[in-house]
Amino acid sequence: MNTIAATTRRVPRVALIGIVALGAAFALLMVVRAGVLGGSTSVSKPLTTPTRVYRAKHARSAAKPQVVILPGLPPAVTHALRYSEVVVVSLYSSPAPGDYDAVAQALQGARAAGAGFAAVNVVDTKNAPEVASFVGDVSTPAMLVVRRPGTIVTRIDGVADAAVVRQAVANARAGR
Repeated sequence: MNTIAATTRRVPRVALIGIVALGAAFALLMVVRAGVLGGSTSVSKPLTTPTRVYRAKHARSAAKPQVVILPGLPPAVTHALRYSEVVVVSLYSSPAPGDYDAVAQALQGARAAGAGFAAVNVVDTKNAPEVASFVGDVSTPAMLVVRRPGTIVTRIDGVADAAVVRQAVANARAGR
């Protein structure tokens, strides 16, 4: 004797039809519940969105002012000036000995002062025209402190240690 077949009962068709009918009635009630649950019989005016949008007064003041940067700057300097008011620019030529140390000292001083940093290779043909128009004649290594909108505040030819860079940034922020 099969125990599974003997113990399982079949659901009567009447109960199954009742469950399906109850589900259909519930679905119909959800679709037209406004009319059934005390809604008005007249057709209501559909909701419309307002044509004019009002903003809070503080929303305009929270907008960041647009950063103005002089044209013709090297791309690395332009990028750094977008995010920082004072930027330390280290000018180097890749094959020159000692340039790596100059760039490292300038970066360390910029980080200590909380200023932006940009390293520009003056030998690179993409940067050469912008560097020439921005700085003029330059021998590497060199360090510049640039303040928005792109004015050179301090120029040091040769290697400048991190303390000198940090002091130059402080002077630039003070307006000296």
